[in-house]
Amino acid sequence: MKHKVKELQTDPQAISRAIEEFIRQNIRKLGREGTAIALSGGLDSAVVAMLTVRSLGSQKVHLVNLPEQDSNPIHRRHAKQLAKELGIELQVINISSALRAAGAYKTLPLWLVPSRRVRGRLVTYGREKLIKHNDERIFMDRMTADGNSWMARGNSYGMSKHRMRMLMIYQYAEVRNLMVVGAANRTEVMTGTYCKWGVDHCADIMPVMHLYRSQVEQIADYIQVPDYIRNKPSDPDLYPTKIDKGEFLGGFEQADQVLFNLENNVSKEDLYPVYDPKMVDQLDQLYRASTHMREAPYHL
Repeated sequence: MKHKVKELQTDPQAISRAIEEFIRQNIRKLGREGTAIALSGGLDSAVVAMLTVRSLGSQKVHLVNLPEQDSNPIHRRHAKQLAKELGIELQVINISSALRAAGAYKTLPLWLVPSRRVRGRLVTYGREKLIKHNDERIFMDRMTADGNSWMARGNSYGMSKHRMRMLMIYQYAEVRNLMVVGAANRTEVMTGTYCKWGVDHCADIMPVMHLYRSQVEQIADYIQVPDYIRNKPSDPDLYPTKIDKGEFLGGFEQADQVLFNLENNVSKEDLYPVYDPKMVDQLDQLYRASTHMREAPYHL
């Protein structure tokens, strides 16, 4: 059956109000004294932090930055600057020693190189020469990597950081009876471009998980997230080099329209005349390959 191509619509004011009420309802429901947010310095967590402050006031919000040896210092500076503007003292917990103790860095030989800049060059070289993948397929290759391959090792290297951040933010929150507020968006969920069981997957509430990244950007405009955060690429900050999710997906605005239609049972064939068929195929593959991430854990 043929379905008409749909257009993703956003009402920033109505959505923001609904999210703020959602946060208030859940903190009462869970009986928590405040909230804890892993503030990365990126757009998603900045939007969530500002909406939570709008909902509860700054006195009920704890902001925690969780850098490690490969983190880009600019993100920490931006997290600190935003926290200051919100009237909140940013708590910084460096997770490098925990990752080192867990053996996470030894997955790749980068731990032998003390310079972040040189490690970044090695990662770029490895992607081009050892993995030899097409940049447009990097996320698909990640989900289908052969065991013990360089891609699989690199995946483990990066994902262990998000999982350690999840552990640390919960440890911080539980001691203080706080509700953990996550910042995953629907584009990540629909494409598997997040860490299963990581800080961008596990939380008490996920206020923007129903919103595609382009919608989150519109919310950011509406609540006036600072330009120094809004104008940055979407970088997961897991490796000593930049990875722009939006660029690899073909641009969030177009990608989100395609994903929205796929989620609403519009076929690829119906989308081909409207959007780049290559993009449609790529996003459809990611959507199908990441199904297990949305359904996990499987049970009888």
